[in-house]
Amino acid sequence: MTDATIKETIAPCGLCCETCFAHVKGDIRKYSLQLKEKLGNFHINAKRFETLLGNPIFKKYADFKEMLDYFASENCQGCRNEQCKMFKNCGVRPCHQEKGVDFCFQCEEFPCDRTNFDASLYKGWVAINEIIRKKGIETYCEKARNRPRYG
Repeated sequence: MTDATIKETIAPCGLCCETCFAHVKGDIRKYSLQLKEKLGNFHINAKRFETLLGNPIFKKYADFKEMLDYFASENCQGCRNEQCKMFKNCGVRPCHQEKGVDFCFQCEEFPCDRTNFDASLYKGWVAINEIIRKKGIETYCEKARNRPRYG
């Protein structure tokens, strides 16, 4: 895996951009687009299936479709290319640009209080960066790309 590929995949904070639902090249967006295509105009038939099958779950189809449309439409280019669309107050991107490091664990001030993360996200950020430091960015990247982001 090349350094450029790793940087396209892993944000400076250590999160895997490609596994985020907002990433333009991510699997969530890709599979959402595929599901939308396969469902076609299912929304027209949802009411009929509610009656035919006697299942009230189809009453919720409009909400499902709205969420699916949202997942399919997001187009974040990743934190190295633009400010995070998920966490607009993230302090990592400007800090990494200022300090000139590729990843937070490389900074002599890591861990710091410049992230603007809540306690849970901060704890995860520290843990991820410690894993990267110990196992290497290549190993971490391969594993991060293949596991659920929201697991």
